[in-house]
Amino acid sequence: MKATLLLLALANVTLAAPTMTDRITPAEIAARQKSASPLAAIPQPAAATEAPVVRPGDQSLIKQSDILNDGIHWTIVPKGAVLHVPPAFAARVGAKPVGTLLPWIEFLTVNRNWLFTEEVTFDHAAGKKPLPPSRLEAWQKFNKVVVAVHLGGPISVRTQPPATPVASTR
Repeated sequence: MKATLLLLALANVTLAAPTMTDRITPAEIAARQKSASPLAAIPQPAAATEAPVVRPGDQSLIKQSDILNDGIHWTIVPKGAVLHVPPAFAARVGAKPVGTLLPWIEFLTVNRNWLFTEEVTFDHAAGKKPLPPSRLEAWQKFNKVVVAVHLGGPISVRTQPPATPVASTR
């Protein structure tokens, strides 16, 4: 029994030990690096046939947005998202950006004292349904800037329905 365990232990040690090889020379490393890469076999797209992507010069995210500014921070909301601006805060809407750009949620958190959000539906945003007149009257009594939001993010609201009816698909 002892002989069997001794033979198994020796066999395990000799079989499990890694095989030793000679060191690789710098010349061999260079030769392996110069050999064809597996990535070289992948065909490259022809750059000459692709049309370059061109952005129209008159489009800009800033031009399509209203800027809200508190003097320290600023953010952008889509044009048409600002529903009501009291005269006391007219200088804070559409002003030149000054300070640090903040995401909408952070800007709203910092400026909750002069911003109010009004949750709207997609039908309100598209102009299919008008905003409730009671809400319009209530905003006149607020001393806050009212911004339309959908699911917490600012959204443009059309005040008039589209001139051409949108085709519905079923």
